[in-house]
Parts: sequence; structure tokens; C-alpha cells
Amino acid sequence: MAHFDTIPAVSKIRLGIIGSGGFARYHLRTLCELPDFEITALCDPDPGQRRACVDAFPQLAGAAQFDDHVAFLGSGTADAVLICSPHTSHIEQGLAAFKAGLHVLVEKPLATTVADCKSLIAARDASGKVGAISYQRHGLGAFQYIKDLIAEGRYGKVLGLNSHLTQQWLQFTKGTWRQKLALSGGGQINDSGSHMVDILLWITGLKAKRVTSLMDNRGTEVDIDSVTAIEFEGGAYGTLTIIGDACLWHERHHIWLERAALILEGDDLLVIDEQGRHTRVSNWPPALSPDQNFADAILRGAPVLAPFECGLRTIELTEAAWKSAATGGSPAVVEESVARR
Repeated sequence: MAHFDTIPAVSKIRLGIIGSGGFARYHLRTLCELPDFEITALCDPDPGQRRACVDAFPQLAGAAQFDDHVAFLGSGTADAVLICSPHTSHIEQGLAAFKAGLHVLVEKPLATTVADCKSLIAARDASGKVGAISYQRHGLGAFQYIKDLIAEGRYGKVLGLNSHLTQQWLQFTKGTWRQKLALSGGGQINDSGSHMVDILLWITGLKAKRVTSLMDNRGTEVDIDSVTAIEFEGGAYGTLTIIGDACLWHERHHIWLERAALILEGDDLLVIDEQGRHTRVSNWPPALSPDQNFADAILRGAPVLAPFECGLRTIELTEAAWKSAATGGSPAVVEESVARR
């Protein structure tokens, strides 16, 4: 459960960014259009990355620049931080940010171990600050619709699901930190695949109990392709296929309920009920970005769409998948977290 300060009487949030690479610039396209934020600091050990941010967004020319997160967090130049650094850095930087009294928005994954996710949740709770993960699917109408449809029970409980994501991830991340285990903490299932694990758990409300997983590193240090079978508490089953050595990007979700099937591909949702009636839903409200939700949570006390608990649920399943794959596919139990709610 996220914790909030008393809503401050300020009109803008001074935001610093740790990690000035491509994902930071992806966020900046939104952040620079939001009146709730003033970008006051860029932190990255590579001055070239900081320069690329300023070149792409000239309005950042006056932002303070740091090559070390300790110096930045001790500078008093920000009220909140967006962490876009390599995955294994999230734990140290997130803990330090909460200790410095900052609100924290972190790119996925929250952290790369169950233990580290629990530490970040504890630090958030102790600080009273807002903690959020940049899982943008939580703000998309299609996933919100499915979540509400399942929760209301109109078609009964979830019996099974099948989701897949294919990408040219092996090709596009070649030579980057994402394929270096010490920096990434894992491969495709913990990178863009993290979105898939998270959204399945979020929209269904299911809790993973046991997994069996096969993975192929495709000659790299980290997993590239994976197929994971999941047993959920309550008896539902699912499969998750993450293919990082694919020729194109494609995402698809199938969910079988007691009295209907849901098929989501892109923005198009097909609902097939037990009478065989087909209903298509595709007219969704505008998406709410993680950046805007972060501002709303800080300034207006709005609920965090993707709280840290979602990151914990995700890494619990992911760690179990890694354990299973390391044994050639033997079943692995998903850790029962004390923070499970």
C-alpha cells in the first residue's frame, strides 16, 4: 500500500532524473509537457548522455548536472526523482532517494531480487513518500477495462490465461548494459517481459504459486527467449512466452473465464461469451501516463496506479522462473512474501 504525505501547497514538483539514456528521453517527451513538473537535475556518469538530453530538450539547459547520485540526492535540487538507471542500480539509488526525503518513480523492474523489492517497500513506508513504478499498461483503458470486468465477476473466475510478447530485443540491445548480467540482473523476462508478468498479475488479481520455465540465452549472459507455465493459487493455470530473438514486435493476451473468453491484441479487445456472441471493444479513454499519475499522487493524493507491491509480485514470479530454468525446467515455488496483500 502506498503512503502519502499531506498534500503540499506547491504548484510544481522539482524533478531530478537518474540515468539520462534513451528511457529518460522517452519520459522527457511527456514530462516536459506536464505543468506539474520542473526538471531541475540530470544525473548520469556519462556526460554525453546528459548532453543528449539537453540537446533533445533545450528547456533543460538550466538543470543542474551530476555524475554521481549521492551528490545529486544531497544537493537539495529536487523534491522527487525518476530512476532510469541500469536495473541493479535501482536498489541503492531508491533507498538513498527515500533517505533524502524524495518521492520516487522508478523504471521497471522495481529491483532485481525479492529481497531488494522488500527493502524498497520498507523504505517507502518509513519515509511516507510516494513510490511508483513506470508500468504504463496500468494507465491504458483496455487493461483497466479487463481488470474491472474480472473483478466484478460477471463472467466468473479466471480459469486460465496465455500471453506472449515477441521483440527484436536480442538485436536492439546488443552491446548495451541490458545484456550484461551484473547491470541488468536478468534478461528479456526482467526487461520488457517485466511488463507482461506485471500486467497478468494486476488485471487478474491472481497470485502465482508455482512455475516451470525453460530459457535460452542465445549465446548471451542473460535470458533472451523463455516459456513459463504458471500454477496460480486457487487452481488457475497460465503460460507466458517471451521471445526476444524475434523478427517483429507482437503482444497478445488470452484470458479464459468460467463464462467468457477475453482476447486482447493491441487496442482491440474481443469478448466471446458462453453463447458464442462476439463483442469488440476498442474505444478507450485517453491513457494516463505513469508520469502524470506520479504527479497526481504527490500533489493531489491520487492512488498510485503501479505501486511497489506490483514490482514485488513481478519479481517473485520472475525469480521462481529463473530458478526453474536453472534446473532444466523443474518446478519452482513462488516465494510467499510477507508483504503479500
